[in-house]
Amino acid sequence: MSCSQVQLDSRELPRVSGPTPSWLTCRTFLGILILPQLFCTAAQLSVDVLDETGQSLPCRALARSSDGTCHTPVSAVVLEIGPDRWFYTDGSFELDVPTGELELRVEHGLEFRRYKQRFHIDDQGARKSIVLKRWIDMKQRGYLCADNHLHVDSRSVGAMAISEGLDFASSLTWWDGPDPERPVPPGHGASRILEFSGRKIIASIHDAELEENWGAVYVQNMPHPWPLESDKRRPNLDYLKYAVAQGAIVHYQGGWSREVGLDALLGLVHTVNVCNNNFHMHRFQPRRRYSNLLEVIGFPDYPETEEGMMRMNTETYYRLLNWGLRLAAGAGSATGVKQVPVGYNRAYIKVDPAATLDQFYDTWRAGHNFVTNGPMVLLTGPEGESPGDAISLEKPTDKLGFHVRVFSDQPLQSVEIVQDGKVVKEFSVTDEQEADHRFQIPVLQSGWLAARATAFDDLLSDEELQIYDDDPRQRPSRLRFAHTSPIYLSVNGKPPGVSGSIEEGLLMLDQLESFAKRQAHANRLEDITREITLGRAILNKRLDEKREMSLEPSEQ
Repeated sequence: MSCSQVQLDSRELPRVSGPTPSWLTCRTFLGILILPQLFCTAAQLSVDVLDETGQSLPCRALARSSDGTCHTPVSAVVLEIGPDRWFYTDGSFELDVPTGELELRVEHGLEFRRYKQRFHIDDQGARKSIVLKRWIDMKQRGYLCADNHLHVDSRSVGAMAISEGLDFASSLTWWDGPDPERPVPPGHGASRILEFSGRKIIASIHDAELEENWGAVYVQNMPHPWPLESDKRRPNLDYLKYAVAQGAIVHYQGGWSREVGLDALLGLVHTVNVCNNNFHMHRFQPRRRYSNLLEVIGFPDYPETEEGMMRMNTETYYRLLNWGLRLAAGAGSATGVKQVPVGYNRAYIKVDPAATLDQFYDTWRAGHNFVTNGPMVLLTGPEGESPGDAISLEKPTDKLGFHVRVFSDQPLQSVEIVQDGKVVKEFSVTDEQEADHRFQIPVLQSGWLAARATAFDDLLSDEELQIYDDDPRQRPSRLRFAHTSPIYLSVNGKPPGVSGSIEEGLLMLDQLESFAKRQAHANRLEDITREITLGRAILNKRLDEKREMSLEPSEQ
């Protein structure tokens, strides 16, 4: 696919904003603001941010006085997160600040250690040279990263993505219709080359979000603008059939979305966001109501805790995998409408460092990845297989060897192995920054295996963390986590699947049909009912296969 280049002046970046709900004040509004300094200046702070090679490093910075006022350069790109007002910089900036105590924080994505320091500013001002050090280099390990849920103008997203260490950018220029606040930029082709501070990044710019009651779904790498009109009474599958035919990659917000199961059965879904916009920097969204949107009797009701929301994301993903589907793990942040940095939730794809945008998305679609908002988790099989790969066995085995490695710059809390939706290995955490385990598990039937890890973000004190308890729709959080896509296991060519999960899928389709009868246009109802019937046939066939297998003599 071809692309055009867009030059960005680091000092004159365009404004990016999102819709402002009535309950938000201008102080909590997330967007890109250009504001005058409203305080009397008494000194100047000059800062240079460098990487370990001595090169200037684009980054996100926060400068806060003891009275809580955050200071920003006059024409800066600003990101508000609760009471914080971060700004993006090419690596050098000057600020007029009052004398007294000042807190300075500087960050560059997930792979660099975060800088946080308090110091005194006198009337002579101060000059700081800050070196941000890597704690890991995922590109050297063979991974590139991106975020699939960015409501940021296609020009501004370049500055943000480069400053957060992403390798590819994305802009949702269609959100239930063409988004006037985030238009497709001038140029031709499916992507644009964006430049900030002398660095370049490629962005897919015909990306779209469908966000009606059928379920939020993100479509990336469309070759051209969307020709379809938005209609809340039109099921997602109509749009997704078109998108998949165009070669796009499709990500669902969660395994709990109403239509995700049907669309996945029809081959219209490639990833499900395990790290999704339920989780923000220092906060999470309690969304217990999403536990069971189809109102299936007997389904779990997840508690409104950070662990409960993580379980809601993971366990509803496992249910889909247990239908015998191959679905990669996805990650998205919702920057532009949520208070979170670009790439806070990101996917690391195992791909050639010189990969094109098309190759990157194709590899993500195939599931060669993990997702994270903190730790890095790597899983390999007995012959070096990694997530997205399949291992074929001629017969069941009691011992199949795997290797999991986890790295973190925040204290690790857990490292676990999940097989067919159940934790089959839990490792004691003896090193807060690294875990390395070789293990064996029985593989008695076809299915899947994945690794996950959690960490505790200890950057802020309890008092500092409480300032993020300023929004009734979010709560403070220290939870960070990572999850791989599955390695698929085939035993004697038998089909995968977990009978209980498949039976749950049939209940979901029943409830989806009831929902469609209430929601869909009359001229759309016949189509979705037909597709639901096809989905039932797929699940019933897999359920029959599992029942037949249970009647076969043991192969052990």
